[in-house]
Amino acid sequence: MLVAAAGCSSNKSSAKSTTTVHNGGPTLSGTPVKGMFIDDLGTQTETDDLEGVKVGVDAVNAAGGVNGHPVQISSCLDNQDPNAAATCARNASSDSSILAVVGTFTSYTANTDPILTASGTPSIGNSIATPADFTCTVCFNDSAGILDSIGSAVAAVKALGAKRIGIPYIDIPAGASLAPFVDQLIKPLGGQSVGVIPVAVTAADLTPQAAAEGGAKPDAIIDGLTTDLFSKFIHAYRQQGFQTPIIPSGGVYDPHGVETQLSGVNSNIYIDTEFNHDSPGYRTFLADVNKYDASYSDRTDEVLRAYFAVKEFAYAAQHAASLTKAGLLAEMNSLSDYTSDGLLPTLNYTVPQTALGGSAPRVFADTIWLDKYQNGQFVPVGNGAGINVFTGAASS
Repeated sequence: MLVAAAGCSSNKSSAKSTTTVHNGGPTLSGTPVKGMFIDDLGTQTETDDLEGVKVGVDAVNAAGGVNGHPVQISSCLDNQDPNAAATCARNASSDSSILAVVGTFTSYTANTDPILTASGTPSIGNSIATPADFTCTVCFNDSAGILDSIGSAVAAVKALGAKRIGIPYIDIPAGASLAPFVDQLIKPLGGQSVGVIPVAVTAADLTPQAAAEGGAKPDAIIDGLTTDLFSKFIHAYRQQGFQTPIIPSGGVYDPHGVETQLSGVNSNIYIDTEFNHDSPGYRTFLADVNKYDASYSDRTDEVLRAYFAVKEFAYAAQHAASLTKAGLLAEMNSLSDYTSDGLLPTLNYTVPQTALGGSAPRVFADTIWLDKYQNGQFVPVGNGAGINVFTGAASS
């Protein structure tokens, strides 16, 4: 899923903000500990993120909140407009009761990050969506974000022995930047991009693009499209007889999603996941979704990412010297050993990222996992170790 390409401009300029308050567990009487969630409007990602926030808040409050204070998260949706996204950031920055933005996923972080930085408002558990997040000094990501799809090319080279990586992409400038970035990472490993095929965002029939991709003879294909387009592409590609391994994102597909959206064409499907699905933390997540909203069908990594961000926010609030923006920012800046029951390697926000020549110092979560879809399940590839998105090195 090419997150950076997901947003497009509109003439709307107002942000839609609603307050989400969940009261799972015992009644909590303390003053609410508040955060704000900023998200792209009208996408499946937004729907999954809102679900993750809901389940995360319910789980935290059921466990006693923050020293008896309930966690409350308001949501601000960007109307797929950079001005509206900036309005969300200004609203969070100007409200002293909002301690942080939590689990943010917007295509317009180039507009939101400077506002949050100027006000000292921490962004906890943000998804890396644009290069602005590479250097945002108040941002503390807890998943690979746009590096997920890019990293899947590294994983294909290292774990599948693929050398030629096919890249169908959304035909906009942000999409065209994907292949050069991928080549920067996989050429030192002996790989190269091939079948770099543009797809119009309005395309209905992807038969010609699938044929062109197959003609390039890739060893594996990564996801540079929207969920809808990639599903159409996979159907068209398989219907022409190509059985190349294809790697969608766990952020948009869970096993049920593969079964329903890729019915009949789900052979040789690998999934790059932003969290370790073979961990106690993942089992806790599934149990919490089943406990607090079993009717919600998705169990994607996007639900998990937002859920995890809420828990990280609550942890920071629990340990901060003061329940203020400055207090949470100081706590996050000092956090060097945040663990997650195996969902991720230990997060250390005190040491900058050194990959890419040091140009992305604020990329802290740099690990993905590669699974294969088999018999309705995601099965870890190899020994199930995480893979560094920059180097392909195994992570514990």
